[in-house]
Amino acid sequence: MSSSWTPDESSGTLLAEKGWLQGAVVSAIAYGIDVALYLMCFHLLFRQMNRMNYKKNLPLLMYITITFILSTLFMAALADFTQLAFIQYRDYPGGPNEFENNMFGIPVDNLGNVCAFLTMILSDGLVVWRCMVIYRGCMVPMWIIMLFPGLMYLASTAMGIMFLLQVTTNSPYFSSTNVNYTVPYLSLSLALNIIITIVIVLRLLTYRHRITKVLGSDYGTQYTSIAAMIIESAALYSTISVAFLTLFLLNNPISATFIQSLTQIQIIAMFLIVFRVAQGKSWSQDTMSRVMTSRPSVQAIRMGDIGYNLGDGSKTFTGSSGFGMHQSYKSNERDSAEADV
Repeated sequence: MSSSWTPDESSGTLLAEKGWLQGAVVSAIAYGIDVALYLMCFHLLFRQMNRMNYKKNLPLLMYITITFILSTLFMAALADFTQLAFIQYRDYPGGPNEFENNMFGIPVDNLGNVCAFLTMILSDGLVVWRCMVIYRGCMVPMWIIMLFPGLMYLASTAMGIMFLLQVTTNSPYFSSTNVNYTVPYLSLSLALNIIITIVIVLRLLTYRHRITKVLGSDYGTQYTSIAAMIIESAALYSTISVAFLTLFLLNNPISATFIQSLTQIQIIAMFLIVFRVAQGKSWSQDTMSRVMTSRPSVQAIRMGDIGYNLGDGSKTFTGSSGFGMHQSYKSNERDSAEADV
């Protein structure tokens, strides 16, 4: 290929544009996964809904539907803005990268920013709620556990509102200040998800240890397996968040790939949680008691392992102390036979 066809831009600018375009492609792929998960969640929740559980299922149906609408609007705005930068206004001075930096306040980009903000608020609220559910019954008071995540959630919401005002208004306050609210807004939201991921995983690991110690490794796996921990804690989104923050702090242009797809990946993580809730596999307030009573021989665990052998008219009992007791006896049939002889 001829090098004369390459735009007269720096390698850093070209790398940033590649990251942006690739991020739009990854976001489109993630949106396809969103569509599939939404249909699965909606079908499962709607099929199970009746007069007994509609108060539980209806809010979840509304939640996933609103989130899916926001996801669709965000994807449409991202696709349109990408088309404007790379096709319709390709000769903008500085190229698509400068177009993105200077035209973030146009209506189509504002639509994407508002949808991303609302999606992040809904998603962060869901993981905070799941943290509350998983930590119910803890010896530490709930308000102490949720104080720090709750404050971070409120701070993230406040910074998100400031971010939207900064990019959508021409207020003299925002034009005169040097504060970029994008950084604290994203940092607080991403840090909140990372922290909640860690505390949820620690809690589920604790439950897993207790269940395995009492009932063995075959019980409670649907609640405490590695896959369950990854889904319940939204670890998928937290992992992408860590990658984005690392690249962003290093001022690497590839961070644009992650930030473009961050919203759709967050929705995937949320839909996976809702799908587990709809399946009845997510951790709930009474999960521990249900798991502990799911084994038919729970009483045997408390009294000790009992072996029972009917080999040749004998019984052998083995207690938890390890001592055995053997008793031989003659059955009534054998007694009567010997009497006849």
